[in-house]
Amino acid sequence: MTRASVGRLALSTLLALTLGSCVIPSPGVAKATPSASPLAITSPTPPNITPPTNLVRPGTLTFLSDTTYPPQESIDPATQHAVGFDIDIAKAIAAKMGLAATFQTTNSPQIVGALLGKKGDAIISALQITPDLLRQVALVAYFRAGQAILLRKGDTSGIGGIGDLCGKKVAVQVQSPEENTVDEANGGICKELKINKMVFPTDLQAVLILKQRGVDAALDDSPVAAYFVKQTPDQLELALDDSPVAAYFVKQTPDQLELAGPPFKTNPEGIAVDPKNGELLKAIQQAMMAIYLDGTYRQILTAWNLLDGEIPASQIVVNASPTSS
Repeated sequence: MTRASVGRLALSTLLALTLGSCVIPSPGVAKATPSASPLAITSPTPPNITPPTNLVRPGTLTFLSDTTYPPQESIDPATQHAVGFDIDIAKAIAAKMGLAATFQTTNSPQIVGALLGKKGDAIISALQITPDLLRQVALVAYFRAGQAILLRKGDTSGIGGIGDLCGKKVAVQVQSPEENTVDEANGGICKELKINKMVFPTDLQAVLILKQRGVDAALDDSPVAAYFVKQTPDQLELALDDSPVAAYFVKQTPDQLELAGPPFKTNPEGIAVDPKNGELLKAIQQAMMAIYLDGTYRQILTAWNLLDGEIPASQIVVNASPTSS
């Protein structure tokens, strides 16, 4: 199963940036929780959206989500409820149908099987729309995510894209899509003046090195990069309460961060539905279009600093049935 980035090593650490520490259910264990959101999502049901009748739980739209990927989905330790951009989108969609939304934490490798096994009504979990996914489920697109370049706020080096990183020191997480991007650049656009790639076990460490001025830039998944931009030094220290040395360096380097231009290498992400459930699929598509048209979609994007991931109305499309090849 492909999320925005496979094999991230620091997701639980990232979660601690604003939420402190929490216990994530073990693999294969689903925990149903109501949602908690900073947004008041109370959209009435438009007359042209018929609430689905064949739900796992009557009156409730149950979403499966691997809640370990802030800012898109994570668990608030204070309430043990799901929070995030994806969570707010799901709540808004459910509200358009006159339904409540609940979330079951489900590990990414098991999430499609859980959907097809009727453990939930839909998946919202930063799922990239890939050929493999298209062979298994029906999808409604709702977001675009990719990679982004992080800089120290106020950087005057003129870095605005990959080509500007040639000859620069750049921090990335090991075995990540961003490391692959640097390798591709060094074999292509930066072949004559290579990027000095510095690899770290987690993206949090890569960002700390940037804040410590040990590198010129860092690369990360675009939603995660946007999340880092919103953090303060105190919040970063929270994530490192088991590492006094790293926490010390956070205090010594209070630089804020900013993004160097819009995301690149972007791919659409989709809400997955069992292709046999045409009634729900149609309702989700209609509800997604409704929150796009009434401004709720943009409000949620803005609240999570993810406006760069907005998709146009023309891309809110349904893949009604799995492809055969």
